[in-house]
Amino acid sequence: TSNKYTRAGYGEALREFLLKNVKFLEYTDLNGIKVFDSATVDTSILCFEKSKSKDNKFKYLALSNEILKTCAYDIGLYKDFAEFSQNSLSKESFTFSDENTSALKAKIERIGTPLKEWYGLNINYGIKTGLNEAFIITTEKRNEILANCKDEAEKERTAKLIRKMLRGRDIKRYSYEWAGLWVIGTFPSLKINIEQYPALKQYLSQFLPHIEQSGEKGCRKKTSNKWFETQDNIAYYEEFEKEKIVWAEMTKEACFVYDNSNFFTNQTCYFFTHCDYKYLLAILNSRLIVYYMQYISSHLGQGAFRWIRQYIEKLPIPKINSKNEKLADELINLVDEILKAKEQDKNANTQELENKINSLVYKLYNLTEEEIKIIEGK
Repeated sequence: TSNKYTRAGYGEALREFLLKNVKFLEYTDLNGIKVFDSATVDTSILCFEKSKSKDNKFKYLALSNEILKTCAYDIGLYKDFAEFSQNSLSKESFTFSDENTSALKAKIERIGTPLKEWYGLNINYGIKTGLNEAFIITTEKRNEILANCKDEAEKERTAKLIRKMLRGRDIKRYSYEWAGLWVIGTFPSLKINIEQYPALKQYLSQFLPHIEQSGEKGCRKKTSNKWFETQDNIAYYEEFEKEKIVWAEMTKEACFVYDNSNFFTNQTCYFFTHCDYKYLLAILNSRLIVYYMQYISSHLGQGAFRWIRQYIEKLPIPKINSKNEKLADELINLVDEILKAKEQDKNANTQELENKINSLVYKLYNLTEEEIKIIEGK
């Protein structure tokens, strides 16, 4: 099956049922291996029997292409399974790890504070329009709409509704590559009178009836919103205009970027405001966070993670205090250097600076040399 049930929120009831009613015999994780030609999904094989056992231990194998080669692609020939206790699993998440890894994860959690407990920090997702082909436009189309406005007043009103937009694929680590796309922000929460925007109305009307929110076949899902409005209410639209950290929903690595250019985002991104931006940016883009995410996030095909709100808000990050203030300042200074380099050249090589950040983050969590080796896979 897909292995998403082991960590996703919707799998909690199933995890609880399995822990209470079956005895695990063997779990093989096929994460990162393309099992089906027609589907990109990470899979797993769980073998169990219908019986209860308080102290059950089961075999575990994280299969890789390298391991498959050693046993001539016959899993049955591979004997080097790890052994885990079923008691180490919980309904919150099936995290398969040895004692050293479990201890390291617990230490990270003990030192940090989950982001959801950071006062004032707001996590939001990007805009769901319901019909991207209508609401997400190129610079050329934006200019055409503005050129069709009858006077400067209409042009000014309309320009305020059409905002620069980033997609998940545009987000890199510490930088972004704007594709010249814009979103028409006719959010229901703005209570717009479309008659005051004739050029915009003319443009959007060409998508009738598909743009209607009637739930009819070929139309957007049924809502109480008007035909020219976005699907979601977006009551928090003003948050887009603030300093923020933006990241893509699905990536293999940490891709968090600082934005103070009032970009809006689509539904493949998340962002948060009201925080210690550059301090958090350093930690979120660090190797330690990628390591931690692999144990709490659901996995996608080809080794990618889902960096969605339910996982991000669990990330344990130390708050700045008198004991770690000096380290925090060093991290912020390094981030400033990276951002300056990326501003001058989006493709600037900042690996040396990022390595320094990784080392400081390890100090922030008081990690030993052995614990660092675990994170770096040495």
